[in-house]
Amino acid sequence: MIKFEPNKFLVVNRKHLKTIPTWKCQVVALALKFISDHVPENKYYVCNQDEPYAEKVIAMILKGESIKASNKTAD
Repeated sequence: MIKFEPNKFLVVNRKHLKTIPTWKCQVVALALKFISDHVPENKYYVCNQDEPYAEKVIAMILKGESIKASNKTAD
């Protein structure tokens, strides 16, 4: 059964980076560069969990993941 995995991703709003000292931003940028060299290039939509539509979004995602998983087992 497919389940929601909390804390699977780290999402940082770029506007919050403006409040961080420059040297710390450079460390973050270096870390992101290293990470981007070692993970597949994927694109994501982000939904805040406190949005009124969040439950519908996660239900739709989990349904899609279940369909994807069942298609893999059928192959």
